[in-house]
Amino acid sequence: MNNYLQAIILYAIKKFQGERSIYAIYHMLQGKKSSQTIQDAHLFGLTNIFGTMPVFTRQQLNQNIEQFLRDGFIDLTDKTDAYEVSQAGEEALARYLLDKPFPTYLNGWKYQNIAPVFWGRVSLLIQTISHIVHNERRFYPIQRSPKLQYFVKEFLHTNRQDRSLIARQIYEELVSLLESQSDLKRDIFILKLTGVNRIGLTFDQIAKRKEAEEEYVRFLFFDSLHQLLAELGDGADHPLLASLTNEWKRGGNPHLTQSTQTTLQYLQEGRSMSEIAEIRRLKQNTIEDHLVEIVLSDKRFPIADYVSSDDEREIAAAITELGTKKLKAIKQMVDNKQISFFQIRLVLAKMGDQ
Repeated sequence: MNNYLQAIILYAIKKFQGERSIYAIYHMLQGKKSSQTIQDAHLFGLTNIFGTMPVFTRQQLNQNIEQFLRDGFIDLTDKTDAYEVSQAGEEALARYLLDKPFPTYLNGWKYQNIAPVFWGRVSLLIQTISHIVHNERRFYPIQRSPKLQYFVKEFLHTNRQDRSLIARQIYEELVSLLESQSDLKRDIFILKLTGVNRIGLTFDQIAKRKEAEEEYVRFLFFDSLHQLLAELGDGADHPLLASLTNEWKRGGNPHLTQSTQTTLQYLQEGRSMSEIAEIRRLKQNTIEDHLVEIVLSDKRFPIADYVSSDDEREIAAAITELGTKKLKAIKQMVDNKQISFFQIRLVLAKMGDQ
């Protein structure tokens, strides 16, 4: 095992257990918002790495697969471009993760869209407040996005108290949240911040300073950011920082694609799938994809209108006995011609990565 990227790819191959091609990993790391990739992320327990490498390339993937084959870390299955981790690969991965454990709080599926915006707001707010309290009104904003700049201006307009008090409160809230993190995660987060007399470092610069791999540093930063977001909670203990996320809490489910959000609204109005397909001029199987995505995101969503309780129990029993997520194998096991692939997908979605 040569680097952290290899560990991530081998980890994903292990999770897929030969049931998906290596290109499913490519789509997973890029965060492709297709029904198949979204479902795979949940069914195979890979929501943590979903969308964590948006610039990941097929070439990178293929080069590492070739290296794994040379090292004997993976074995080809009877499915095209699908592999299983060999015993040697299992041992190499375990040894590598002993020294560089997989991030605990990482949740790309949940925070893929939220975390970059939150970081942009936090980093620009800290830079702005830092310059204001030091009477340095002219500076180049670390975040060039007009939307982020407008947000920070509105934040300061809304919170009109003394700027030194705001600075102190943000500092105390951030310290409170970072105290529970490891020294390395905390250092990486702080080194990324820009203030009046310092510019935040790049991942490469931090890696050299900490004598660590750049990819590992990047993933630890994501882990730090995701942990911070998770622990903000309802904002009672960290009101200023929590206020940077208010619109996400007020809005609908931020993890659903926009098209699925629209389908959900129609479902909540009591529309049937066929009605929604006709209204939206979409295929029935597209609406089915949306329903599966909804159940994956909210296990409490009722599926009784689409799968009877008896059929749900029969499908769940087959899934448990087979230990697979292959639709054809599950359908053969239930041996019930009335049960559809869509119903199997719904039960799989409800069960999640069990």
